[in-house]
Amino acid sequence: MATDPTLHSDGYNHESPFAELLDMRVRDPEDGTSTVVMPISPNHLQQAGRVQGGIVVALADYAMFRAIKPFLKSGESTTTIELKVNFLAAAEKGYLTGTAKIISPGRRLMVGEMEVKDEDGKLIAQGLGTYMVLRPRV
Repeated sequence: MATDPTLHSDGYNHESPFAELLDMRVRDPEDGTSTVVMPISPNHLQQAGRVQGGIVVALADYAMFRAIKPFLKSGESTTTIELKVNFLAAAEKGYLTGTAKIISPGRRLMVGEMEVKDEDGKLIAQGLGTYMVLRPRV
């Protein structure tokens, strides 16, 4: 079992209340890709002892948002308008890593790919998302 130093670093600041709620930890290179690590907590598990699917989707979606951030101009934000996620395996313990990369950085719509892997590198889910860029009203 691999150990991720991001999971044990002191002084880590969560970026948002949502990231803090799920304990998502960001490691972004700010180049249109993203890596978000989330330790699996008992609160993430469904009755069969596996990570609930919505938690996996939330990690993938958040990784995509982080990958989009470098493309946004001041005052712009995004909203998810479509996500397709294929679940390929179950996760039960350790931590999950969500990665994302933008494959089409349009001015109004951005499309990206995402993956979620377990701590052993096993592919848990793979997806594609479309996000709308929201501009401030003038």
